[in-house]
Amino acid sequence: MSVTLGALSRLAATPANQADVETVVAACAAVRDLLGAEEAYVIRGGDPAFVRLGSTDDPADYEIKQRGYWHAWREAAANPEEPVRLLTVSGRLVEEVLPVGPGVPATHIAAVLPGDESNSEMLIIRGHWPTGLSPEQVEMLSTVRPLMAYLVTSVLDGERQERLQGQMRVLGDIAEAFTQAEHAENPLSALATALSRASGFAWVAILLFDPAIERVLERSVNLGRHSNTETAERGRRGQESENSVERDLLVARHVAWTRQPYAVPDVSDASEQLLVNDELRPFYERAHIISMASFPVFVQEQLYATITFCGSEQHAFDEPELGFLSSLVAQAGPTIRALKLNRELRETEQRLRAVFTNAPVFITVFEPDGKVVLLEGAGLGSIGQEAGSLVGTHIYDLMVGPFADELRANIGRGLAGESFAVDMQWNGREFQTRFAPLRDHEGSPTGVIGVTTDETEKLRAERELRRVNSELSLAKEKAEAFAREAEASRQRAEFLAQHDALTGVLSRRAWFDMAVARHPAAIAVFDVDRFKSINDAHGHPAGDSVLRAVAERLTAAFKGEGYVGRLGGEEFGVLFTVPVERAEQACQRAVDLVAATPCALSAGSLVRVTVSAGLAPCRRSTDSAPDAVARAYDVADRALYEAKNTGRHRLVTAGRAA
Repeated sequence: MSVTLGALSRLAATPANQADVETVVAACAAVRDLLGAEEAYVIRGGDPAFVRLGSTDDPADYEIKQRGYWHAWREAAANPEEPVRLLTVSGRLVEEVLPVGPGVPATHIAAVLPGDESNSEMLIIRGHWPTGLSPEQVEMLSTVRPLMAYLVTSVLDGERQERLQGQMRVLGDIAEAFTQAEHAENPLSALATALSRASGFAWVAILLFDPAIERVLERSVNLGRHSNTETAERGRRGQESENSVERDLLVARHVAWTRQPYAVPDVSDASEQLLVNDELRPFYERAHIISMASFPVFVQEQLYATITFCGSEQHAFDEPELGFLSSLVAQAGPTIRALKLNRELRETEQRLRAVFTNAPVFITVFEPDGKVVLLEGAGLGSIGQEAGSLVGTHIYDLMVGPFADELRANIGRGLAGESFAVDMQWNGREFQTRFAPLRDHEGSPTGVIGVTTDETEKLRAERELRRVNSELSLAKEKAEAFAREAEASRQRAEFLAQHDALTGVLSRRAWFDMAVARHPAAIAVFDVDRFKSINDAHGHPAGDSVLRAVAERLTAAFKGEGYVGRLGGEEFGVLFTVPVERAEQACQRAVDLVAATPCALSAGSLVRVTVSAGLAPCRRSTDSAPDAVARAYDVADRALYEAKNTGRHRLVTAGRAA
């Protein structure tokens, strides 16, 4: 194995200018040998299909259907902390995608290979592991994946460089569009195109709204293969139907209020009348759109835009897919916010430009004796003069006191060959004059030129700009704080969605989902004995304290051996992946542990609490996973009732009833 790993390392270290597709194929053979697999290959996301490196076969004939590759990639890409997935493939269809781990049966392994530009490549390994990977094989995957990612990046570097140049040109267009109001749609169109490619949806529409959500300020759609069709043009103009704009505003207000995406898995569903209504359905039929989902984009707690994904295939918009699309929208959000800030900055810049355009400037040329030989400029009005009004006069005859002395000294410095700038105030305004010598053909100073700028408005503008920048910095800080808050809220919501709010153990739905996914060896059901009497005697807050205490003790009893969930009321369920004998020992330990110490109530009193439990093995020789779990739960529940009917405070194991 060390020899094979060394060969893989040498292949991965092949210089970029020497590595090619054959190098990748050879590396895949090494990976195959390292993991004792049947085959290993690299597949990359293309348009429109995933393509296998080194193969000339039609992608439609690959061992896994295209949708299966997409499903595996999406699961791994949407969970960057777990980029390797185990697949169960049957009849070219991916039936199950699970995180990698030892002892989990699988037919294939899929690992996303992150590169400098994208993570659209996957290493696919076919082996069939009916008893799962060994811990050593799992560890080997963590070594193989970065080596393959580095090699694939090297091989595709030339192609990516060419695409990168194209992307740089697009970025240049976007940068130009940011500074040119007439091209303001370009950045959003480029963003919509990027979202379409990343999500796999045929059409992506981005709409901007005014703060009151009473007007659609701007709309853009992605550039697709059918962008030049009449149907696409109608969608781009918001003319899908007579009342399309009203529909857009209604949807925007809805997602702004709920702060959640709105999804339509089937646009032909007659009961759907918000995002799609009877008036719009004919248009979506012509556009070949089957499913849609609209997501809100907030700027400083206010809805600014919606992003709508339109699919030409069925989408269930289940939790993983909505999470994936939400992550794309989260990545697009900063770009949209930057566009908004850029436009605000551009408006500020235009105001400042108007100030600078009208800033008074004039030019004066002095002879050595102070005679004015040239006086021109639009800024002369700021000192009460007209062009040419002082030409031919000696400036020292017009000025007296310190100002005349300062001007004489400045002209002297210029005649000495010095170039410099001085600031001065006159009639309540602030000026800056840049003095420089005028030289003859031999380089000797023959006069002095002074370019005077009325800095009054400029300095005011700079102070205004500093104020605007301060406000923008404050806005950015608020936006970042909001983003942190939103992430914390998301994490809290995610936890609450999976856990019981009172006890902190798994919720009923999460517990059953885990039971189906984990293939448990046994299932136990626990129930608090005489719980109603505790509520009746001490009140519901005391009952809540008892439930929390029981949950804590069950969790402690099954630590490392079972997963506890609250199934409703005073009933708890436990999943076991350990053998039934160990599960039985753990359940008995839990029954004893709950009864060992009285539960402290909120009023300071103590109450003795016991539990009854039923345990049943979970056999799946012929059942599907959901059927096996349902059957085991039913058997465990009957065993629980037998424990209740035979005296409580005991465990009854199915098949071992007293």
